Amino acid sequence: MIVTLTLSDSEDTLAATVSGEFNDQDFQILRNFASQMNRVKEATLLVRGFSGITNMKWEAGAGMTFTCAPYTNAELYELLHVLRPVTLEEERTSFQKIIALLGKRFKDKTFAQHCRALRHIFEEGELSQYMQIQVGGQKLFHNSILRLWLNGTQYHTDQEKAQAWAKLEVALTERNARALAIGQVHSRVKALLLLDHTVNLVLTKDAQPIAPADCLKPPMS
Repeated sequence: MIVTLTLSDSEDTLAATVSGEFNDQDFQILRNFASQMNRVKEATLLVRGFSGITNMKWEAGAGMTFTCAPYTNAELYELLHVLRPVTLEEERTSFQKIIALLGKRFKDKTFAQHCRALRHIFEEGELSQYMQIQVGGQKLFHNSILRLWLNGTQYHTDQEKAQAWAKLEVALTERNARALAIGQVHSRVKALLLLDHTVNLVLTKDAQPIAPADCLKPPMS
């Protein structure tokens, strides 16, 4: 089936019209992704409003301080659980595999630019588009922060990564390190929601669409 989408930027300016051919297997994979994303959108933290780093300030004697919105451990654990099928690369419904599928079907420069923007938000974090801070050679707005936190304390208990995370907490303070990790999770969720929006636009062309997500205009730069 040929699917045609009209893409617009954040100010409703027409950016491109793209077309691609999707087969039944493609639609099934996209439906599976949309189904997993429905679970993500039902997570308590997203329902009540999920934000990343809400404030950054320099304090004499304390250095840089990062603040994130409050959340409970139960809310965080729930979110991390439902994110696994769409964030772990080996999963069939991972962000990486879904965006690669769309990129293969929509062979268009503007759409490719859109995909690069989403990949950057997902991998490096939204704030890294505007600034970067390093402490002891460690980039603070970088996916290495998230990998250390997830593999050392959340998804896995890798001893080497757990020790590296503990050293980071000493260097930055536990509060700052955790805020930076949550900021990276927030960026991944944003990229996933934007990808989910595009997927649902494709699925509305199929005979068995998933209910569309809330309208979020994809970044075109």
